[in-house]
Amino acid sequence: MCVICYGDRAALAVALPEIIREFHLTHGEAGLVLSSFLWSYFFLNLPSSILLDRIGPRRVGFWAVGIWSAAMIQGAIAWTLPAFILSRIVLGVGESPTFALGATVMRKWAPPAQSGLAMTAFTSGISIGLGLGALASGYLVSRFGWRPAFILLGVIGFVWCTSWLAIYPARSPQPVQQDHAKRRNFSIRPFFASPSFWGVVVAQCCVNYANFLMMSWLPVILGQKMHLSLFDASWYTACCYAGAVIVSLAAGKAGERFLSGYGLQSGARRYMVAFCLVMVASVGLLPFLQSVPASMICLIVSMGFVTAGSGANMALLADLLIQHESLGAANGLVLTFSNGVGILAPIMTGYIRQITGSFQDVFFMVACVLVAGAIAAMLLPRRVIAVSNGAES
Repeated sequence: MCVICYGDRAALAVALPEIIREFHLTHGEAGLVLSSFLWSYFFLNLPSSILLDRIGPRRVGFWAVGIWSAAMIQGAIAWTLPAFILSRIVLGVGESPTFALGATVMRKWAPPAQSGLAMTAFTSGISIGLGLGALASGYLVSRFGWRPAFILLGVIGFVWCTSWLAIYPARSPQPVQQDHAKRRNFSIRPFFASPSFWGVVVAQCCVNYANFLMMSWLPVILGQKMHLSLFDASWYTACCYAGAVIVSLAAGKAGERFLSGYGLQSGARRYMVAFCLVMVASVGLLPFLQSVPASMICLIVSMGFVTAGSGANMALLADLLIQHESLGAANGLVLTFSNGVGILAPIMTGYIRQITGSFQDVFFMVACVLVAGAIAAMLLPRRVIAVSNGAES
């Protein structure tokens, strides 16, 4: 499911030059199109999670993937820009419960000792989907056009829906019962009073901005910088994501070794978060690099540390939060803020490209944003977060 989800997202980024030509878009309008699925995705993350708890993963999985697959086909037969944007908004509706559904299935079925590995396997679908989606879309769009490519990807989603109903049991194990007294007493106010929480939020917003920028504009950026055809740009994009997976795993392993001698509740993991954000900021060097190998290495390092930094930041939140039964709500709040900032990335990139005529200023700006996030990560997350009594400990 995760691979298909991000493969469908990659398809739009790869097909964007063709869509710009067909709908006669400016780069600013293209940025709005790239962000349009996030308009519904952002607002429906929480409601779709509530629906998931009520009717279960089997039905939500079927309807979610079915809706976004139908949206892919709807986009393929849209002949006006408003109709195409509507298809992207509907796609966001379908994709909104993806991560909640994955986490729920892992919690229900994975043995506790293997739940971390199961979630890692699930989230690895992000990079796999973006890489394979870029490669497959590049071939299909260059060979048959973007409309047949979208239809084929939609059909793949419907095949998954049928398989899901056949594989996932109608009755699943009951999740561990929560402490309802703790849930009744829980409040989000203490999070807003915690400098440590805001340090995590600012860092996540900065890294998410870079993530959404690359996810939406990378094939176009590579095509322009390296003078590549549509298929070659998609191939280089896939290579970037493949290399980024290796970098992120190596960075995560090295970070755990570095932190092994530190007390994590004192916020020591913030050093890893700050380092990762600085490494992501290395993308600001891209305009100065003229050779293809150097540009690729820069992008692979930056994209790899996006994943490593996001993971380290979420782990930092878990380190500092005393009441671990509140971790889900804390993660939800952080993702709400960071996804809200992520919506701006495709739009601002498009308008900067339209005004300046190049992507150079985009890289300089995002590098400054990431350095600011690294500073916030270093200075703010220093104390544990206690939510039971409404104050930070």
